[in-house]
Amino acid sequence: MLYMLKSLARHSALLKDLVGRDLKARYVGSSMGFFWSILFPLINLLVFTFVFRVILNARWGDEQGALEVSLVMLAGIIVWTAFAESLSRSTNCLVDNSNLIKKVVFPSQILPAYLTFSAVINMCIGLPIVLGAVIWFGFLSPPEAAIEREGPFAEVWEAYDPGAEGATPPPRVFVSTERSWHRSSSFKLSYGGTATRGVDYLAPTDEVSIPADRSRIYVPIIPLRDAESEGDETIEITLSTESSIELWQREVLITLKDNDLAPGEVLDLGLSTAPYTGAALGQSRALALGTSLLALPVLLLLLIGFTTGLGAGLATLNLYWRDTFHLVGVGTTIWMFATPIFYPAPLVAKTPFWWLLEVNPMHWFIAMFRQVSLYGEWPGTADLVRFTAATAIVMFLGLGLFKRHQSRFPDLL
Repeated sequence: MLYMLKSLARHSALLKDLVGRDLKARYVGSSMGFFWSILFPLINLLVFTFVFRVILNARWGDEQGALEVSLVMLAGIIVWTAFAESLSRSTNCLVDNSNLIKKVVFPSQILPAYLTFSAVINMCIGLPIVLGAVIWFGFLSPPEAAIEREGPFAEVWEAYDPGAEGATPPPRVFVSTERSWHRSSSFKLSYGGTATRGVDYLAPTDEVSIPADRSRIYVPIIPLRDAESEGDETIEITLSTESSIELWQREVLITLKDNDLAPGEVLDLGLSTAPYTGAALGQSRALALGTSLLALPVLLLLLIGFTTGLGAGLATLNLYWRDTFHLVGVGTTIWMFATPIFYPAPLVAKTPFWWLLEVNPMHWFIAMFRQVSLYGEWPGTADLVRFTAATAIVMFLGLGLFKRHQSRFPDLL
């Protein structure tokens, strides 16, 4: 491995020239040139925001608002795109450059390295989009809030009876914020509709305050069984605030269905009216930029080392077994979906496949990259140690395999 690293340092001028040529060749003939490296992440950010914020109203578990979901996914996507591209091109780099390897004395060991450098530098060109989005959503744009009804049901029986056929649970109503920095938020609730508060349902609070480290809070609406036949009624809850928070959903409407009980038949289900419960509160993480960005060059160097070592080993195997290139394409797709890019890691940790997180170096790297670029946090010590060890092992094995078979490359090509 040391021999290969010294060789890369000795041919640094050639390495720099190849990286420059590759970056220019990406958009040769394009009128916008390198601007495409910035435009692609920007388009991805807009698409993710529209899909997960507007259409799906998705959340990263209970820990993040839908707006941050697009940023979290984008941070993972740009890393994975650079990694998958360099790995795929490195696997076939010896075959693609067979004319150089067979006809002249060419340092073939720089081929996997320059492709990896090119992909990572191209990723860094688009990185300002991620950092700029953190600045906008985290510091410049006003926070947003909404009142939401959890679950698909727009109607509920007068009281939840688990033994009643077709009965639905009491409605779970939340006030949620999509803020990007830590700040307490207070909201007022007003109740209307045809149902009477205190007679047809209980709503023990007129005002809620979401603590700085929370993203939403539970507002209990407890239907009451009143033994009167009065038909279906409605509960309308309206959210308002005096602060600068934008309300993108101000009210929810619930239909309170009559149970048609016999006179005098009243059932007290003992439903909880506590407005604040640990299970109902979701942790929130603030977007931030800080001195932890100083760790970014170190992380990128580790990614280059990991990808170069893996690419060098696969390039060698590809000369002996040309199906390696096609298997890498399938393998990176499987690897991508085994990595928490489009879903939160805790979802996997609760399944029988939890061990996938423990053996996945790219999960460790993307988690560190998100900490540094989105939250202003230093990389987790455990992830940093594990990924550094994985990089050292992969470089030792991959570059060692490449060097041992390097003399046979002209014959194999």
